[in-house]
Formats: sequence, C-alpha cells, structure tokens
Amino acid sequence: MWSSKNVSRVTFSVSSGERFELHTENSQLKTENLEPSGNTGFTLIELLISLTIVALIFVAVLGAIQIGSKSWESGEARAEENQRNRTLVDTLARDLTMVYPLRVKEQDGDVVAFQGKSDSLEFATLPQSHGAEPFSHMMRIVSYTVEPERGLVATASYPMVASASAPRDNQTNVLDERVSQVRFRYLIPEGKPEENLAPTWRDYWDPSQDQTLQPASLRVVTSPGQRTLRGSDRLPVAVELTLTIRQARSQGVRELILPPLIFPVQVGRTL
Repeated sequence: MWSSKNVSRVTFSVSSGERFELHTENSQLKTENLEPSGNTGFTLIELLISLTIVALIFVAVLGAIQIGSKSWESGEARAEENQRNRTLVDTLARDLTMVYPLRVKEQDGDVVAFQGKSDSLEFATLPQSHGAEPFSHMMRIVSYTVEPERGLVATASYPMVASASAPRDNQTNVLDERVSQVRFRYLIPEGKPEENLAPTWRDYWDPSQDQTLQPASLRVVTSPGQRTLRGSDRLPVAVELTLTIRQARSQGVRELILPPLIFPVQVGRTL
C-alpha cells in the first residue's frame, strides 16, 4: 500500500555577481506503508483441515480402546473356561483312577459293579476323603451320563449302607452343564494273562459278560456259602473319555470337541 506526503526540496544556484538564490518547491513523495493491516486469522480451509485431523486422531484412539476392551473380555472368558475344564478333569480323574472291582449280588450270582457303554459308565470307586459328609468314608457306585437339559451328570449311591437301617436316595450332581455329548472307550486286556497280548480299545465292556478263561491260580476262590462270580473281575487298563461342550460366542452357540482324556485304572486291576 502506498501513501503520499508533502516534501520540500531546496536548491541552491549561483548567478553572476556571486549572489545566492534559494528556490524551494513542494513535491509529493510516494512511500510504502510497511505497517501490517488488522485483518489477520485462519481461513475456512485451514479450520476444516484441523478439525479433520482431530477427528481422525479421536477415531484411532477410540478404536484402540475398543480392541483392548474386547481382548481383555475374551481373555477373561477363556481363562474362566479353562479353569472349568481343569475342575471337571480333576473330578473325573479322582473317580476313574480309583475304580475298584466291587462284587454285588444278583439272582444268578455275584457280578462286578462295572458296566461301560459308549455313552455312559457305571463303576465302583474307593472313597477319596474322610470328610464331614455322611458316608464319605464308604465306597460308592458312580454313574456318568449326559442329560439333554443338565449336561454331564454324576449319580452316586452307597451299596454298603443297609437300606432298611439307613435309607438314602441317590445323590445326583451336575458336573458340567456345558457338556452336550460324551464318548467312552475302554482299554481291555486280550486273551489269557499268560499270553501277554496287547490290550485293545473297545466301545463296550461288561465284566459279567467276559467269557475269557483264566488260570486256576487267578480265579476267585469262593468260601463256603459265598456266591460264585458270573463272568470275570477284569477291569479296563484305562478309560478314555471324549467330551463335546457348548461354547457361547458372539456369533452364537457352537460345539467344541475336546481332546480325548485317558485315565489309567490304578486299583483292583487284574491282568
């Protein structure tokens, strides 16, 4: 921007006779105004760009928070599920590793309290502890099965308790309501003991139906008045159990087949 100002110009001239003359004239001099104007600030485009950058930063931070929250919730759910699986496995191991060939009376003789099917199992197990619960020190007969609305259920009874003197109903406990299916297999010794044949896996085992002939030295010797044993008292070397559980996910409920669990039978095994 330019501005004009009045400036006086003085000139000196020398004429003849050495007389000085002073001439002045007024002229206008244009000078540039270097002072800034008062119209300063952001333009609309600069403001829009700033708001866009702030919005992008906010979206990125919010997305990171949501991802972290979902990861934490997923980790907590996975840890709780693993803990439930460990608790279930520990409960099954306490019973299945202590299977005992308990003889129970039937009309045509004694049988061993063990009946293994592909979807259910009934067996006698030794007491695990001597707690404050009634009959906790006594042997139990446990039955495992899956009910549609209740999941994996364990039913226990005490055969040594006289029903007349101490009547007691069977105890039914829900081990895990997530279980939708169970499959059992049994590792059974093959042939006679002296043959040393490798055991094989079977989907069914009932000692009362065992027709394998055993040496006289391994047969059960009955005392006078004692009933004979129908079948044999051979128990499986190990029991394999495969569980199918229901898992709730955001997409819905899905079924997961857990890896097979093998429990060696440690008590009362006859090979």
